[in-house]
Amino acid sequence: MKKNDIIDAIYQNSDYYRQDIEKVVSQVFEILAYGLANEDKVMISNFGTFEKVLQEDYYGVNPITGERQLVKGGYRVRFVSSKKLKDAINQK
Repeated sequence: MKKNDIIDAIYQNSDYYRQDIEKVVSQVFEILAYGLANEDKVMISNFGTFEKVLQEDYYGVNPITGERQLVKGGYRVRFVSSKKLKDAINQK
């Protein structure tokens, strides 16, 4: 599912203008990114938790040449789903 799919699903199930929905969805993603950048963790009840974690530098292997090379670390986002989301996914 892509961002436009989310916007379309909301649009088809509401009385709002599509461009207003686009603005709100974009703002939600901006707020999530801001929260991760500044707070390290974003918790959404009954959905899950997004958390910023530091990945250390590590050595990987170039699949073409087989040569070992250093891969720079940096921050990554980890998502842990809530029990309610896990249950919803496992019902299908």
